[in-house]
Amino acid sequence: MKTPTMTAWAVAGLLLAAGSGYAQVSAEGMGKVLPVELYICTYNDGQGPADLDKVITRWSKFMDDNNIDDYAAWTLTPVFYGPEQDFDVIWLGAYRDGNAMGKDMDTWLASGGELQAAFDKVANCNAHLAMASAMYKAPADGATPSSGFITMMDCKLNEGHRYVDIKAAEMKWADHLTRSGSTAGYWHWTPTYGGGDAEFDYKVVFAYPTFADIGADFERYANEGGRERSEETFGEIDECDDARVYATTSRRVAQLRE
Repeated sequence: MKTPTMTAWAVAGLLLAAGSGYAQVSAEGMGKVLPVELYICTYNDGQGPADLDKVITRWSKFMDDNNIDDYAAWTLTPVFYGPEQDFDVIWLGAYRDGNAMGKDMDTWLASGGELQAAFDKVANCNAHLAMASAMYKAPADGATPSSGFITMMDCKLNEGHRYVDIKAAEMKWADHLTRSGSTAGYWHWTPTYGGGDAEFDYKVVFAYPTFADIGADFERYANEGGRERSEETFGEIDECDDARVYATTSRRVAQLRE
């Protein structure tokens, strides 16, 4: 992965760290692929985080009343970002599997109209995306954090390379992270629905419970040989942009992985 700054380390996947059993990557180097969704939103005039909190309280009751226990959710607010990140908040949701996504979407489309209108009053969401999330490294403790930090970067495979090439490199990188003492978990998110003609092949997503953990990985990358190991591992397989960093707030906890 060609990464001019700390981006090979500070990319987050805290989002799917749900449940105490969430700890194992398969023998093939990846966890079970899960569906995730993102709403990209800007607050309407006169509206803000406190107004969103009120609607989320109503939404939580809706989820409880409908016995939906297979969906986890977070809100993300920008910490490090560029001018192209022209929004206020991201809603991130993760489903236990595709069947859960189908069932829960049917429930929402049939019964969630009033709540959807309440969300629309607070914020305008100009994108609703679905992605397939594959795990390369589980978080250190597997617990669902109540808050934390995530970062994301967009990557494209270079000509002549296939996904199998980056998969092999990511498995080596995950082993390096573990051996070096990194607490990060990380994932690839591949566009599935809603993105149209995406300008990237996948997002690389890492997770950290605190910014101190991000700083520790920055030090390992910048001053303790991580950059050289990254260049050796990824070579010319792909190109990635700089990572965006977001603070996350857990909105609903669910056991997503066994």
